[in-house]
Amino acid sequence: MNFKDALHKDYADMLDLKESTGYSRVTYQSHIKEFIAYCGNSYPNANSITKDMLDNWLQERDFKTNSTHNSAISRIREFARYQAAIGKTTYVPSGDYSVKVIRYVPYIFMDKELSNLFEAFDTITPHFGTPEREYIIPVLFRMIYCCGLRPSEPLCLLYDDVDLETGSIYIRQAKRKKDRRILMSEDLTVLCRSYNERKYPRNYFFERMDGSKFPTYWMTKQFHICWRNSGLEKRLNPRPYDLRHNFATRILMRWINEGKDVMGMVPYLSAYMGHTDFKSTLYYIHLLPERLKNCGGIDWERFSRLYPEVTYEED
Repeated sequence: MNFKDALHKDYADMLDLKESTGYSRVTYQSHIKEFIAYCGNSYPNANSITKDMLDNWLQERDFKTNSTHNSAISRIREFARYQAAIGKTTYVPSGDYSVKVIRYVPYIFMDKELSNLFEAFDTITPHFGTPEREYIIPVLFRMIYCCGLRPSEPLCLLYDDVDLETGSIYIRQAKRKKDRRILMSEDLTVLCRSYNERKYPRNYFFERMDGSKFPTYWMTKQFHICWRNSGLEKRLNPRPYDLRHNFATRILMRWINEGKDVMGMVPYLSAYMGHTDFKSTLYYIHLLPERLKNCGGIDWERFSRLYPEVTYEED
């Protein structure tokens, strides 16, 4: 077996392992395959991946953003670690290969901004390109905000995944291929029932005229249309994902105002939002207003000791 074929075999075996532990194969496809092809074509007589191979590939590869560069390094590092774990000689890139990335800071809406935005959702006009969007948009974005969903999650809901009797939503194969079941508020359940009366039985709860689900780019476009229609500041440019962030921070704010043990409640919020670890949930504590950070709902000394460097990774 030549070098290139050996790398492809290891790569295929790694994908099988990742998939068996709940990860998506797609996550590791964008840069590893390209790097393997480079190594196999440029160093056909080699026996293992070396530092020179990675350095030379990076010099030839022009990444548009630092984030894309870091993503490529991260995936190649995972592949190299897998090779090392199965006893192969390989070069595992260190953290020195990563470059500084300016993290996106979620936009936390003020009450008036949320009010204006949802008024824009509720008054969006019909459009020939998306029949019945005036009925879909108010329900779709309320579901994201009120349930703290990832924007792609409601778009993937099957018709039978939403139980309009109990208000239960079954979210299938979300991030890391994790399923979860959550409950809607009574108000949101009533709204979903009203929306459902306009739509015949279908494959997806939110469905296009051709029976397919809406793509995320369509939802993002509708969100920006509504933001412009709301009359709010154009330069802010928030995203649908920020509705999920606002759900989390407002839950934490309410718990603090009610004097609840926030650290004891976080695991419930983490499970509801589908986070794989508490750090993803605890990040939202850093987004709370300063006046709430000074309240007694959080043991800040304990928080800093347990999670000294809670960083943001959109989850």
